[in-house]
Amino acid sequence: MRQWMRLGIFGSCVTRDLFEDPALKPSLARYGSRSSLISAVAPPVGLAAERVRLQSAFQRRCVIEDFDKRFLAQLERERLDWLVVDLIDERFDVLRTPASFVTCSSAYDSAGLRDGDGFARVRRLTAEAAGLLERAAEAFAERVTAVLPAERVIVHRAHWMTRYRDGEQLHAFADDRADFAAHHNAALVHGYDALEHHLGGRAATIALDGDRYLADANHRWALEPYHYEPAYNAAALVRLRELVGI
Repeated sequence: MRQWMRLGIFGSCVTRDLFEDPALKPSLARYGSRSSLISAVAPPVGLAAERVRLQSAFQRRCVIEDFDKRFLAQLERERLDWLVVDLIDERFDVLRTPASFVTCSSAYDSAGLRDGDGFARVRRLTAEAAGLLERAAEAFAERVTAVLPAERVIVHRAHWMTRYRDGEQLHAFADDRADFAAHHNAALVHGYDALEHHLGGRAATIALDGDRYLADANHRWALEPYHYEPAYNAAALVRLRELVGI
């Protein structure tokens, strides 16, 4: 008999941070990050691992796995009890290769892979990116539910905040950044709705009211609209633990 329930994440730090909870941490069996759904469901792209020159072993692994599409390929052997998905990493552009896609993540940029690759950039917040994401959500749902019931998928409907907390002070992001967040949030709603639809409406959700929470100026990963204050994480953690029974 297994000692721990096995949970996986396909998403970003907004979900991974919840697993710092001591009750959940031992159950995290798989974490796929810095990858778009568009890339994750596409065919593998060849990449010599020695080309990925990054000091962070985690970021290096993310780039390599985004190219070789390892997350979905290994999902069956992972024997997960639950999979939690968020789409915050859909903020990254994707790069169209001759027969596939890869994610133009911050780790990809830091690895210096862009020069000479000859990939065509697909910009976020465009109709093309939205169409690609909707089709990818269908393919992702199909592949996940081939090995895990839709009822065991949790869609964490995380969004970008338009305000942040700095100690006792509350601040709004600058107008241009708040507008950028609003556009990304509209794209995220479209993506989450598509994913839930293709999961047959059977997936569980973590869906907190974004107007009640803020980003955190003192977040360990720096101030960003998707780096949340502790109150958000606490509420999301309660919901997650309720769903998985931990």
